[in-house]
Amino acid sequence: MTCEELRLHIHEALDDGTMGALPELVGSHLATCEACREFKDDLESLSRALCALPRLPLPEDALDAVWRETIRARPGASGGRAGFWRLAAAASFVTVLSTATLYLVFTPAPPPGPSAVELARASAQAEMVFGYTARALAATRTATTDRVLASRVSPAVRGANPHPSRRP
Repeated sequence: MTCEELRLHIHEALDDGTMGALPELVGSHLATCEACREFKDDLESLSRALCALPRLPLPEDALDAVWRETIRARPGASGGRAGFWRLAAAASFVTVLSTATLYLVFTPAPPPGPSAVELARASAQAEMVFGYTARALAATRTATTDRVLASRVSPAVRGANPHPSRRP
């Protein structure tokens, strides 16, 4: 653990009030690092001193005085220019809200999906098409076997010349 990481742990423990429950790595670092021990001791004594200070009640008019000196004293904090921008912002908000409302009201509903009857009919038609396709593939395989393989490939394999005009 670096000194910087340890100091972050010490700050967090002081902020949380859990100084006695520091992780084991922090304790082992403090045992070997004099600078970090001094840092921890200094922060603890500062924290105790600050907690020991008496808490004086805030005067009644203090908040009004701070408000008057900071927020209200800003140039342009209240005036015609700010009123214009507030009016423009309100008009923009109303325009956006009206547009969104109209869009949501007049947007057509999505078409409904197929019914169970339509799905069953489509499934039956698909099964019929698959049946026709399977029969057509079987007929093609049979025709290929009977016509092409039997008449051309088999004689060539057996050494016969399927084309009498050609001589080997």
